[in-house]
Parts: sequence; structure tokens; C-alpha cells
Amino acid sequence: LPGVGAFGDCMNNLEQSGLIPAIKEVVNSGKPFLGICLGLQLLFEESEESPGVKGLGIFRGKVQKIIAPDLKIPHMGWNSLNLNNSSYLFDDMDKNPYVYFVHSYQAVPIDNIITAVTDYGGNVTAAVGKDNVQAVQFHPEKSSAVGMKILTNFVNS
Repeated sequence: LPGVGAFGDCMNNLEQSGLIPAIKEVVNSGKPFLGICLGLQLLFEESEESPGVKGLGIFRGKVQKIIAPDLKIPHMGWNSLNLNNSSYLFDDMDKNPYVYFVHSYQAVPIDNIITAVTDYGGNVTAAVGKDNVQAVQFHPEKSSAVGMKILTNFVNS
């Protein structure tokens, strides 16, 4: 589930196109599922970006604006990950790989599903995962060899 844009607009487009039941069917089937950037955020219940708009609710929690008073928002550019939990997406890679981010919001899960964080004025959720559903806030397709390794790990899962 890739995504660039606004939480509310994207949820509206998914609803209008009838894709929400299909997404939930794939998630519930146990097949590997990957959310990227806004695709990660949509997996949660709600977002401060679009008050009153419900997300997919695959993961419990919400999406909040990044608070980093001394840094520019959006968080844009290369930053390292701190891999703090097991996810097959990060198999056979360094503990602190660099990846490319473009975002103003971060997921704040209720459950212990964070698999990576990045430091941007404090810890910011960079990846989450549980069972067959994995998601990254960064853009693996723009993250050079590290990103290709993440996508390869997903495809081979």
C-alpha cells in the first residue's frame, strides 16, 4: 500500500474506489502486506492530519504531527534507522542503515509493534510490523541498496 498525499484524501479515495474491503481481505488472509509512507499511516485508526477521518484500523493507535521545534518539517532527506525489534524486512543488514524520508506525521502505536525508529528531534517511528503486515515510513524505492534489500526481503517473505 504505497502512498503520497493527505490521510483524509487517500482514505476517501480508497473508500470511493471500493478498495478498503480488498485491503482488509489481503491483510486477514495472512499474505504478506507492505505499507509505505502514507501507506503506513493509513493502517492506523486515525490521524491528526484529518480529524474525524477513520483509518483502516489494522493497527491500534494514531498518527500525530512530528514535534521537532529546532528542525524543519517535513522531515525530508536521509536519516539512519535504529532497528529495535525483529522484522524480516531488515534481515541481513547493518543495525543502523540510512534510508530516505519525506513526512510530517508519525505513527504512535498502542501496541508494541515498532520495528525501527529514527532520530528527528527525538525518536520517530520509522517502521512497524506484526505478523504478515509490515510498514515503513520512509521510501525504500528511494533508499538505494538498503531500500532494494528491504523490498527483496519483503518479496521473498
